[in-house]
Amino acid sequence: MLRVTTLCLGAYGENCYILEGRPGDGLLIIDPGDDLAQIERAIGQTGEKPIALLLTHGHFDHTLAAAPLRDRYGAPVYIHPLDRHMLADPTAAVMDEGAARLPFVPIEPDATYPPQDRFELTIGAWKVTGLHTPGHTPGGVSLLLTDDRALFTGDTLFSYGYGRYDFPGGDVRALMKSIRGLLTLDGDLTVYSGHGEKDSMARIAARWGVAGA
Repeated sequence: MLRVTTLCLGAYGENCYILEGRPGDGLLIIDPGDDLAQIERAIGQTGEKPIALLLTHGHFDHTLAAAPLRDRYGAPVYIHPLDRHMLADPTAAVMDEGAARLPFVPIEPDATYPPQDRFELTIGAWKVTGLHTPGHTPGGVSLLLTDDRALFTGDTLFSYGYGRYDFPGGDVRALMKSIRGLLTLDGDLTVYSGHGEKDSMARIAARWGVAGA
């Protein structure tokens, strides 16, 4: 059974998610943002170790702890190929030096998601479906754990709203298309977004005037 620990990190209030399954399965960490100490404390409370660091996109507030966590635990970093350059370029990552607690450490990802609209990942015992949801960034992805009815949308879709599209690489038409696709998913999914509270897809879809699937 999935256990999700939500950490609200940094000046931008970014949500980092620590996913814990069966004993021995290891942890998936989604969007390790701007507070290494808080993430490490939460990891320590699980008795498990990270086996993958999954990034929904490349902005700094979602990625700053990826490099030190990989160094400590050896967990590979995954990102979409269209956002790969953001891990090496603080300008592309929209780094805010005045707000960030951690330094920007350029890194190369260990793996990139397959460049398809929908793809499957097997990481140890974990099965994750990836959905390419561009618009906030070109390589934005949402991560679906079908059996656990959990969807992690990054900054594509929030409980009340969606991510900005005025950063470099943003595209409002692509973002609206991505959101329309997400709104067709099952209403019983719990949506864990990059900022703000979790919600059900049914309630989010209703706010957009879309009947739940």
